[in-house]
Amino acid sequence: MTLPIKEIVLAPEEGNHLTIGNSEVTFKAVGSDTHGHLGVFENLIQPGGTAPGPHIHRHMEEMFYVLEGEVEILVGHQKVQGQPGAFVLVPRGTPHAFANRGTKPAKLLIMFTPAGEREKYFEGLAELMKNGQKPNKEALLELMRRFDQEPVEIEQA
Repeated sequence: MTLPIKEIVLAPEEGNHLTIGNSEVTFKAVGSDTHGHLGVFENLIQPGGTAPGPHIHRHMEEMFYVLEGEVEILVGHQKVQGQPGAFVLVPRGTPHAFANRGTKPAKLLIMFTPAGEREKYFEGLAELMKNGQKPNKEALLELMRRFDQEPVEIEQA
């Protein structure tokens, strides 16, 4: 096991920020900080805010930990109404999505392993959505494919 390249100590609200639509992502640790093992991001989601549709990752696990508010998390065929302290592990290949369907902002800690360069997906998404633009479908699909994200259809039970 290798240790991080350097220590990271961040106060609340610290880290590199991105605006994606009306949501914000703050990078706490990225793959280059952890030899590619782990990425940790904070996601502030406004009510009805920008959130992904159902998708899978073939090469990484994703974890969600609700910090504030309420986040609806779809994992497989179950929907979880995540309150602060709720945790969800999404194994690779498992369909999942999340959204803030409430009336107050929600904050979610998102972790990826292995991290690779997952932050570059969010950077690309921010670029596609800058100035309020709706992303071009082909460009969005290409971005998703480059960073291990594949949209899927979920059958409703």
